[in-house]
Amino acid sequence: MRKLISILLTFTAVLLPLKAFAADEMGAPAKVWTYPVIYALDQEVSWYFDMNGTGFGEGEDLYLWAWSPSEPDAGNWENSSEFAKLDYVGNGVYKKTLTPTAYFGVPVADIESSAGFWMRLKNKSGAGQSDVISAPWSVAEIRGFKESGNLVQIFPEKFYLDEPLSLLINAEKVWTGGVQGGLVDMPSIHLHSGLNNFDGAALVEYQAWVPEMIEKTKFTLIGDNIYKIDFIPREYYGVDEDYVMENIQFVLPGTDWGKVGTDEGGKDFLILAPGVPIPLDPEFYFFPRRISSLDILTLVRTNNEKNSKGLVYTITAGSKTIKGEFTGAKTEMKAHINLLQELSSISNLSKITLKLQHLEGADILTTDIPLIPISELE
Repeated sequence: MRKLISILLTFTAVLLPLKAFAADEMGAPAKVWTYPVIYALDQEVSWYFDMNGTGFGEGEDLYLWAWSPSEPDAGNWENSSEFAKLDYVGNGVYKKTLTPTAYFGVPVADIESSAGFWMRLKNKSGAGQSDVISAPWSVAEIRGFKESGNLVQIFPEKFYLDEPLSLLINAEKVWTGGVQGGLVDMPSIHLHSGLNNFDGAALVEYQAWVPEMIEKTKFTLIGDNIYKIDFIPREYYGVDEDYVMENIQFVLPGTDWGKVGTDEGGKDFLILAPGVPIPLDPEFYFFPRRISSLDILTLVRTNNEKNSKGLVYTITAGSKTIKGEFTGAKTEMKAHINLLQELSSISNLSKITLKLQHLEGADILTTDIPLIPISELE
């Protein structure tokens, strides 16, 4: 029943204005979009209309004539009010910046229960009008994100370097120090992020001592512990138009780094750009699987992270420490250790301890490797 009522409301919203006025039909916008992509109904948004290909003149003054969820400029079809005038952006694109609850004069609940934002664009006298337009809104997206249980999500799903996106987080679900919900009621939440696995040329860091960075990285609360931040990746990260965006990697510091929101297990969040294949997980192994102090130990790690500068190993064998670097490509890096030579002065070892790290210092693993007693080899 509710679905039927919604369909009827939408049908009525579209048809009513067709009977209201006689005007020249100028056609439909080539594209309609919003910035932010996701917006709360009581917060500011800009609606964009690409009027290329319509019958309106280049840069001609255009006005918004809306009738759902209300009719702000009622009675003024032949002489639109100045508050309804759109801003001309250029290249045939117009925008209208407004706060829906203020512009339409109705509360959030009334907008949510309406048929949506229905309108035409027109010239001041009403002699020319566009096709009926429905401006995008975010009611379903915000509700769907909340109900999904996702920790974070980017809208639109297919996001690109030069186009707006909204990143939503659910403070109730994000992990901090092994528990969920640690960011709830934090005075502020920020985005500490970078493109392509924190590429040094595409970083925006939350610096709690720099006012500009506090504001740039700050999330906005839109209700129910859902926060969002809006940006165009190329502008936000300051990269060239030919930069190839593969992913966005980030963590979520609270005020002054008091708590840091992460994915489960303390992992950074990593969202792949559209069309980028899911990278294989790194894999580490060594051989031979059963070794003695007389063997050559080979360490292998495959599918290494793109931002890794290399790998180093530290082997502790009794009182002796052996260090070295891996060689090879990121797809497969190896290290060979001659235990016969390195451990010739040490006897009765039952194990060695291996520590594996990235060259820049980040730990990968620490593990003990048992040694077969020499007596068993004789």
